[in-house]
Amino acid sequence: MSRDAATSVPAWDEALAAALAWPLQSVTVVIRAGGDGGPPGVLSVHAAPWGTGSLYAVARGRDLHADWDPGRLYHLLGRDCLDPLRAAAFLAWSDAPYARRTLLRDLWLLCAGSHSTWPADGTPAQPLRVSYPPPVPLPRVGRVVPGGDVPGAFWKTLGASMRRWVGPGGAADAAPAACELSGGLDSSLVTACAAALTGRPPRTYGLTMPGAQQAGQRVRRAEVIDRFGAVDTTRALAAHPLLPPGGARARARGVVPWEECYHEAVGALFATAADGVRCLFTGFGGDELCGAHPDDGPPATREGPTSTAPGPDPVPEHLTGSAREMLLDARADPVSAFDPAPRGQVAESAVEAVTSGSALYLRHGIWPVHPLCTPELARLCRRLPGRWRSGRTVQRELLTRLGLRTVGRPAGTDDFSPAMVAALRGPSRPLLTSLFTAPLLADTRLVDPGALLSRYLAWADGGPGDEMEFYSAAVLELTLRSVEAGGEGPSS
Repeated sequence: MSRDAATSVPAWDEALAAALAWPLQSVTVVIRAGGDGGPPGVLSVHAAPWGTGSLYAVARGRDLHADWDPGRLYHLLGRDCLDPLRAAAFLAWSDAPYARRTLLRDLWLLCAGSHSTWPADGTPAQPLRVSYPPPVPLPRVGRVVPGGDVPGAFWKTLGASMRRWVGPGGAADAAPAACELSGGLDSSLVTACAAALTGRPPRTYGLTMPGAQQAGQRVRRAEVIDRFGAVDTTRALAAHPLLPPGGARARARGVVPWEECYHEAVGALFATAADGVRCLFTGFGGDELCGAHPDDGPPATREGPTSTAPGPDPVPEHLTGSAREMLLDARADPVSAFDPAPRGQVAESAVEAVTSGSALYLRHGIWPVHPLCTPELARLCRRLPGRWRSGRTVQRELLTRLGLRTVGRPAGTDDFSPAMVAALRGPSRPLLTSLFTAPLLADTRLVDPGALLSRYLAWADGGPGDEMEFYSAAVLELTLRSVEAGGEGPSS
């Protein structure tokens, strides 16, 4: 959007206000021309509060480069691109706080609701400025009136949220409703609501768990599929182990460290869904809806910027002393150290998950929709008394009401970690051994390469350690190699 002399100020302001009030995800770019002795020209970018399809930006000289796929901006970064503190936190706890600064120095994230400015009139180069929106006040816990129907209110609010996309007048009403379906509470609720709004069988897509978990997941998915007549497509998670030698990430093609761990399997599922699906509903955000609230009293934890504190000790033994010292110093004031985004309309971890996953969907031509991350549903759940949030009672009661009793009261929960362990100790072992033998990470002085390799080999043979320690080191190493290669090619 640009403003010229023929446009009156009130009309232009009204047009800008209308653009910023667009109810779905959007990015509004405003160019204000300068000159004639007036204020300098400025390019402004307003990011909508959803976090889907967020832009990343790199400023170089008089040019500003932006893309929804951070890997496409790697050619603008140097080899010495890691932010030491953020990289240390990622190596220690696989943590990439949701913030305007990413763990790649000079690569900015235009966070949900942020306002970014950049000089646009040929003035000497100035830094890109990304301003956070003000924090959203946390509503107080309310009271349910006698006879109040809490599961019914949840269902009504979810339906109102999803009508933006499906049902009469929805943005994606012409296409069949397509949903990710794991068989858990969240994806099952979204699938049920999509079927109710459209009156048609939804299309469902899911990854099947390996080993002993497979039986329980199959029963839960079958309950949803049979109840709503879904046309289902599955892929086995174990058929696409993470970081296989010869894969796109193994060849360091645009690897993004904070993206989906099970990138290969999820990418294969999206490639299948892309045949006719352009809008895919997810269950992201369901875990966060019923989180603890300060009004609950102990042992509730406060939600907000202070939740982005570094994780607990111990840190992996292959981190150097300087990395440990940085993390210890950051613990004293994590908000200043990591500059996390303020509390938004939905929980920070939900927006972080939505943002980090967007590029993988978009590379396959699929727009992800996250109905459980809508502001109105988040506000409703934040106001629920603790007994309805505890154990996610409201969702379980609603699922039971919908006839999905096995989903609402499962015998167990899905755990992806066995698949990661099996991959990193099996088919991915030659790749990780090669990466850790002569890692670029050694140049950062955050990692002792000898300790990293020896610890990994001992763990791969069944020794102590945590799989995420070695996954994080491997994917960050591949990120550095992707930057060195110029980020060529998509990472899917």
